[in-house]
Amino acid sequence: MDDLMQKSLKPPNFLAVFINSTSEGVDRISYLPDDILHNILSYLYIFDVVQLSILSKRWNYIWRTMPYLNFDINSFGCERINRPWDLGMAEKFKDFINWVFINQCGNTLVCFKLCCGDIFGKGAIFRWVRVVTTRNVQELVLNFCPAEPFELPYCVVTCESLRVLKIQMDGSVLKLPNHFGFHQLKFLHLEEVELSNEHLTSCLFSRLEKLKLDSCNFGTMTMVDIASTSLVYVSIKNFVDNRVSFVNCNIKISCPNLKVLKYGAPLAKDIILENLFSIEVVHLFFFDSDDVMEEIGMCVHKMIKNVVSTSTLKLCHSSIGGLYAVFHGVRNIPVTFYKLKCLKLAVAIDESCMEVMMLLLKHSPNLEVLDLFSDENYGWDENWKLHDPSESVVCLESHLKLIQLAGFKNEEKEIELLRFFLKNAQVLEKLIVVWECYNDILEEVSDEVSKFPRASSHVVVSFLNFKPKSRSRYRDNLV
Repeated sequence: MDDLMQKSLKPPNFLAVFINSTSEGVDRISYLPDDILHNILSYLYIFDVVQLSILSKRWNYIWRTMPYLNFDINSFGCERINRPWDLGMAEKFKDFINWVFINQCGNTLVCFKLCCGDIFGKGAIFRWVRVVTTRNVQELVLNFCPAEPFELPYCVVTCESLRVLKIQMDGSVLKLPNHFGFHQLKFLHLEEVELSNEHLTSCLFSRLEKLKLDSCNFGTMTMVDIASTSLVYVSIKNFVDNRVSFVNCNIKISCPNLKVLKYGAPLAKDIILENLFSIEVVHLFFFDSDDVMEEIGMCVHKMIKNVVSTSTLKLCHSSIGGLYAVFHGVRNIPVTFYKLKCLKLAVAIDESCMEVMMLLLKHSPNLEVLDLFSDENYGWDENWKLHDPSESVVCLESHLKLIQLAGFKNEEKEIELLRFFLKNAQVLEKLIVVWECYNDILEEVSDEVSKFPRASSHVVVSFLNFKPKSRSRYRDNLV
């Protein structure tokens, strides 16, 4: 293996340039402390780090003590990047991993990452995992696709040094051993994993501080019970068509110290929120068809009634449509958000969304920031008005300071909405309008808006343009 490495070793271009371009030819980077060099090199794949060993004895020592090991079959060898691997490449990759473990002399691993698809059986993965747990690994990241259900090795569960565990399995079943452990685990991130044991899963979640479930399948489970006094962050996201996994499953979250809750998935059979006394940020994003709007509305209403102490609330278009289906024509909703400071809504500029927006504004007396993302504009009934002058909207009169409208298309109802806010938001300091990149309307709209009452003398009005792909990033941020 040493001969193979020596034949192909070339220092990564960016680092070679950095070393050779130092002032007066002095190699300053080599004199940095070990921990700083290790931290810099942690952003590279280990194959690239090993190549630096040809520079000097100093760099040979650095890679052998490297506490960050990142193995990825898709980027194995600089000359092989973006080329499909074959069985021969897989065998070389396996030999390389073993060679690295044999030649390293460090006793502690900060992070071990392995991305290997379906090329290795669980025997090889077990061996490497056992090695890293004996080296007191703190963060373990596994991205692979087992051909059969994968039971988490006993050594991982009992590893006292492990703080972060991330597993991605391309939809395969993850089985937990009957032995309870993970006494020091703080962050668990499962992606494209099928969970199968309700009791063991609830025990696993109970000791964490941060939990992320991305595109996970709950299989035959009827309850996902997330109950913990230590959890401060919970995120459940599923962007794929996996509604069957949710429709038969109840999700219960009872975490008295939880600060952040993000739910971006299909509607579950039931979503139960309890004891969220410390909640600060709530994101709700449902991926469902229009035929379940009322069910979504009832679920959203039940959820937000249990997070009235939140300071930030984000709702998707489906959530708003669902609330409209439940509360259409109702002037009040039985909940008031006294601590809410920031409200972000994905809306259409139409009667249904505007009615729900006004209801939320009326029941958020201390709101300071309103962020609207406009997907579509349909207009509303000509007799419908944004606001009844006889009704008091406290946040508009005394607290709302910043409003942003993204996805602006310069349509009549959008202009009317801007006019409404500039007229009624009495302490408004800044209005930001982000328009679609294909609408070259900056000068035209800015001149028109500047004529609105208070726009020129009291409120700073800014017009921005969507950059490429920024629309999708903004939409993602709603979750």
